[in-house]
Amino acid sequence: MPRRIIIKPSDSFPPAPQADCLLPRKLDNFTVVIPTVGRALLQQCLQGIASGTVLPGHLILVDQGCNPQVEQWLHPLGALGLEIKRLHSAQRSPASARNEGLAHVQTTFVVALDDDCIPERNWLETMEIQLRENPSALVTGRLQPAGEGIPPTVVMSQTPCVHHRPSVRIHSPLASANMGFALKTAQLIGAFDPTLFAAEENDWAYRALSIGIPIVFAPEIIVYHFHWRDKNQMAETYRMYAWSQGMFYGKHLRHGHWLMLVRAALSFYRGARDLLYGWRHKDFDLQANGYARMSQIIPGLFFGLRKNNFS
Repeated sequence: MPRRIIIKPSDSFPPAPQADCLLPRKLDNFTVVIPTVGRALLQQCLQGIASGTVLPGHLILVDQGCNPQVEQWLHPLGALGLEIKRLHSAQRSPASARNEGLAHVQTTFVVALDDDCIPERNWLETMEIQLRENPSALVTGRLQPAGEGIPPTVVMSQTPCVHHRPSVRIHSPLASANMGFALKTAQLIGAFDPTLFAAEENDWAYRALSIGIPIVFAPEIIVYHFHWRDKNQMAETYRMYAWSQGMFYGKHLRHGHWLMLVRAALSFYRGARDLLYGWRHKDFDLQANGYARMSQIIPGLFFGLRKNNFS
């Protein structure tokens, strides 16, 4: 079980500097893309960007919600000189939001956050260093758990590494809530697959590694991922994740990638292990996650074997 870091969204970062103060360096060739449904944590996410040691030149917010406060939350960033685009979308998936956001990027580099994540103050600065050193790679970092519980996705390793090929044991070395890349690299990989729901980042990483694009994990690039779901919502999220992962396996099995059978078997085994451990130790998260994988991986796989519009 990962170590929990308690950070209150309301006091995680100091207030953004006023426009008439000495401002941090601005990275005019960087665009931050954030998919959102307008949840309250978005305000703190934007505040984290505004309080950074460097600022992006551009921000694209793909809004799939209807919260009227979002425009107000964007004002401080506009006052700091960022060029902001708020794109309204009737769709409701991170993949479609990222695709729409990327279609409007005009800078060399792109960095991505989710709206329930708050970046460390030097997040963009450390991301810039890694992207300058690895301009042809996908760069990712840590997702530290924050809040009063454990969010469904965390990345806690403090060991830097570079992935050059897909691995059977590692579902995905890429955290889409904390990643950066050159726009031309994203164009080589192609669009995120919106039919895979929560497994779109695994699919994107797999496709990148399959065509020789490395993934650099730099643990100094830190984002805090907040837990906000109750137990019922967590259980549903785990089921969706497992179903989506099964669809990912099925999609690539359909294309003749037979090692996906080994991946699926390993996921099922890990689900059984976590279910048993969670039951013995009364750990709800492990139990719910394990049960989700045991019950949803195989049906999702068969569903993914069918042809879909995205291919």
